Amino acid sequence: MKTNSLIKVLLVLLILFNYSCSNDSEDDQDSDSDITIAVDEYPSSGTFLTELMSSLDGNISYTISSQTVSQSLIIVNDQLAVGDWLAFDYETNEFFEAEITASNGTETETFSVVVNINDVDDIWAFLNGDSRAAYENANDGDWVMIKESEYNDLANYVMDTSKSGASDSQMFSGSSVENYTGNRTIANDNGNSIPSNSYVFAFKYYSWINNVNSSKVKLSQDDAGGAYFDLGNTLPEHNDEFTHFVLKGSSTPTTSESFIGMYASGTIGVRDSNGNSYKWRNGDVENLDNTASGTVFLNQALSTTLKQWD
Repeated sequence: MKTNSLIKVLLVLLILFNYSCSNDSEDDQDSDSDITIAVDEYPSSGTFLTELMSSLDGNISYTISSQTVSQSLIIVNDQLAVGDWLAFDYETNEFFEAEITASNGTETETFSVVVNINDVDDIWAFLNGDSRAAYENANDGDWVMIKESEYNDLANYVMDTSKSGASDSQMFSGSSVENYTGNRTIANDNGNSIPSNSYVFAFKYYSWINNVNSSKVKLSQDDAGGAYFDLGNTLPEHNDEFTHFVLKGSSTPTTSESFIGMYASGTIGVRDSNGNSYKWRNGDVENLDNTASGTVFLNQALSTTLKQWD
């Protein structure tokens, strides 16, 4: 009797196990219509992501029923494509999801889409052509010359970016650009400092002369008067007017409020600016002992509290 009872129990357990496996298989089959996509950060709006396909018969129309990031995805000619390209920022959204509804007019089918964002070097992502090639070939600590439009994109789109040195209004005021003696270490002391725990990654300034090959970007922590140390290597050779650079491999954050300065080996551009204070001293030095006002040096740095590159 005990043996027969044991056999019956084992048979019941076997039936329950098979039923459970059967249900698991059906769940897996149901999920076959779901889509998972991986895409690098910052694709262009309209970039193709995947073809949409349904098991329904007849003429099928597709709509996005919901998406976790509004306007991130669009449908164009039965294809899923990039909508708002700024949503594809790894630091903001590592992934997002959407529900797609297919309909033939009488029946509907719904499936999900998961878009995983691949993390890339955000500086690299906003460079093009020669600038990108030069950045790829640079060593950590090298400054790479870039275009004004690329600098502006970095300023506008890299997350948590701050500007220090000359403000935009000082940079582009209506007053004329004047020249200021070179072979000096200089820094604006106008309140536009670098926040603590920031990485400086880009710099621009107005050179008055051509063939400048020994100017340096400098950084001071705690005080606008110094001590200043070289930030990265010497700037690459460049010519007059505004020049723009990015720093490859910026890896050390500031530990306090900090100030951007530079050693200008040649004559540089300034504007009249009432009330603007600045520090200066002759030569390539650490401490700036002289204070003056009424002039703003046309230099500016970009920094972020979030490291977004290798």
